[in-house]
Amino acid sequence: MNRREFLQSTFGACSIIWLGQNLLSVYNAMAGEQSTKLLNIRSGFENSTSSNQNYFWLEFAISIDCEIIQSQTPYEFMFLIKKCRPGDLAEQMNYTNPYIKQVEVRDSDQQDCSIRLIFKNQNMVPEMRYALIPSVIYAKRYWLRIDVGSFSGSTAIKEKTLGIQETNLEFRSLKTRASTDLIVIHHVGLADVDVTAAEIHRLHLANGWSGIGYHYVIHKNGMIERGRPRDTVGAHTYKYNESSIGIVLDGNFEDSMPTDAQIERTAMLVAALGHIYNIYPDGNNLLGHRDLNSTLCPGKNLYIELPQVRDKILAYLQQ
Repeated sequence: MNRREFLQSTFGACSIIWLGQNLLSVYNAMAGEQSTKLLNIRSGFENSTSSNQNYFWLEFAISIDCEIIQSQTPYEFMFLIKKCRPGDLAEQMNYTNPYIKQVEVRDSDQQDCSIRLIFKNQNMVPEMRYALIPSVIYAKRYWLRIDVGSFSGSTAIKEKTLGIQETNLEFRSLKTRASTDLIVIHHVGLADVDVTAAEIHRLHLANGWSGIGYHYVIHKNGMIERGRPRDTVGAHTYKYNESSIGIVLDGNFEDSMPTDAQIERTAMLVAALGHIYNIYPDGNNLLGHRDLNSTLCPGKNLYIELPQVRDKILAYLQQ
């Protein structure tokens, strides 16, 4: 091959590589600009006599993963789906069930969409849980699953009756759990004093996290504060956050004892969560932090109380 042929072939190869790289860049840019879309919706009603659960369920197919922000008023549950367009699903839909009379899907702004679940009876606010579940068939497709109804018997302890203090903290990006099968107990551990959810939130933000890593904070007088939204992935137990709820009790229980109020309210809260997620509080599903990671948390004096907590939970679950 002479020099001219060599230069021609080299130029041709370089041109193909350059063209391929630029086409790939254009494709990636277009893919990155393509907005998430709602693709499908399906619904149904579950009535399980064995577990006293009956609830109306909705599933929305979403084209790619996205951030979901849930809120509630006396009249409705609201879901804001960030960077997601409703497409052909933007409409009002009426359903026959005891809990939800209407579902609205609409544009929230030029990038986001909202889903409103309007209560049928404003004097009987139902319970709710949700999850963002990856599709087992299609890549980059998820189902937003929303269950609204009753997850326990009429006399059972429910999360909404525990007087949980809503903190309305502002978080960075959060991810929704696809499943919940574990509850992990922690202590704050800094000192034997009350620390608010807002104070823990500031500390965890300073660590570079999305905000407070626990879902609930239980104070020495038994008051419960909400931390991270219940159905989002926490930041409390390494390797187990994707499927667990984290509960932290104020105090350092290496040195002191949890109060009776903390033990009682922990049992009540876990019983309520057990109803919602069908979690049986045994030695596999209700654990101390030290059972899963190399740590002293939740402190020896709280850890030895966990069998008593489990017994109390079982008594509440039988109500």
